Amino acid sequence: MKTETLTRRASGVDLRKLEIFAAVAQCGGFSAGAEQLHMAQPAVSIAVRKLEDSLGVTLFDRSSRSIALTAEGEQLLGRAQSILQQVQDLAQSAGDLSDLLRGELSISCPSMLATYFLPDLLSGFLTEHSGLTASVIQAGTTQIEEMLLRDDIELGVTTTSGTEDLERLPLIKEQMVVCVAENHPWAQRSHLNTQELHNTPMVVYESGYFIRAQLDQLCREAAAEPELRLQSNFLPLLVRMVKQGIGVTVGLRTMAEQEPGIAGIPLTPGVEVPMALAKRKGRTISRANQAFLDWVALQL
Repeated sequence: MKTETLTRRASGVDLRKLEIFAAVAQCGGFSAGAEQLHMAQPAVSIAVRKLEDSLGVTLFDRSSRSIALTAEGEQLLGRAQSILQQVQDLAQSAGDLSDLLRGELSISCPSMLATYFLPDLLSGFLTEHSGLTASVIQAGTTQIEEMLLRDDIELGVTTTSGTEDLERLPLIKEQMVVCVAENHPWAQRSHLNTQELHNTPMVVYESGYFIRAQLDQLCREAAAEPELRLQSNFLPLLVRMVKQGIGVTVGLRTMAEQEPGIAGIPLTPGVEVPMALAKRKGRTISRANQAFLDWVALQL
């Protein structure tokens, strides 16, 4: 029988009969095949006979005491083994996804939190799920919320308040401080009034970042107009400019604590920056991202 004819007839065969046939062929007999499958020999013989009937071919030569594959049986065995291996691989892949052994966590986060806060969270999560990888996109909170609402991303770090179309899991509440070089005249100050930022050279985030919005609001309320020497969303550049004395900036307290050569001075009155991990309300997200969201909730 031609190979394509056998393949066409095999399209309606159930996998269990193929598995039984392959076991008998590989073991060299019905008794050995039945033992390997933990089945009764009559049931194995019946299954093989039904397979032969459905295909319209004889798969085993039973003319002698030992069985042997016919030419059609040889053709089917190769295809059966390939099919059964594919099924096994598919089951393994599905099991890996179910156990979160593979996949990618994807999250968008402002650069300051991505630099000084996110690494500890990511390292803890990825240690528990060694088969996962992670992708972190840097963006400001305004852009992150827009991307979440457009379904461009599934998870993002943003503020704890805003549109009700987002579900928010509170992450941290950090004090906002003025960051200066350790040799700056303000470095030993215990606090600063916002009015003191008037005409002060500053290097700051571009618009669209929550911490920049907070600075702008404070300056409007205090009628202070800083001298904006540099605006950038590239955090390492801002940090380097502060250390070189080009200007001061505003950041989270953790930035001043973790960045050598920088001192952090609280503003008076104090300003706190609350941040949250957010997803669009009602959206089903990937298993990896949902697992990270659930894992973070347990850490807080």
